[in-house]
Amino acid sequence: MKLYKIENYLKKIRGFYDTTDLIKVFTGVRRCGKSSLMLTIVDELIEKGIPKDNIIYLDLDRREYREIISDNQLDLLIEEKSKGISGVKYLFIDEVQNVKNFELVLNGFRIEDDYSIFITGSNSYLLSGELSTKLTERYIEFEIFTLNFEEYQSMKNFMARLLIKILYRN
Repeated sequence: MKLYKIENYLKKIRGFYDTTDLIKVFTGVRRCGKSSLMLTIVDELIEKGIPKDNIIYLDLDRREYREIISDNQLDLLIEEKSKGISGVKYLFIDEVQNVKNFELVLNGFRIEDDYSIFITGSNSYLLSGELSTKLTERYIEFEIFTLNFEEYQSMKNFMARLLIKILYRN
């Protein structure tokens, strides 16, 4: 599915796509578009020529990952998904706060210097001060907001054009 690109955020984030020494943290209220933003970044990485195999996307709200609740389980999952991948691995974890002590795992992979890490999570946890204590100066935060009126209008037009393409393709 083609995603609407919110350039306001992408312009700020693009310079960090390949950065391996900082964890990119997307915070914001529920349903503001954090997951869609990460999927947009995945699309841009693929368009840029990054092999799909180098992109690991874990949505911890999905049923297949609901058992992943401890740092050891997350560590093993990332190791498993990373097997055989050479070069920079782009690790995307959606709803990371579902895992106890996830900061320890992420910091370990960050130190390995071949992971570009992106995470989303609950505003209440990620902004509680806990994250900043455990990942001091090792992350950059991007606060995501709901669409403003201009973005809403632009997205509405994008969706209308997409619908027309779909209808007239058949």
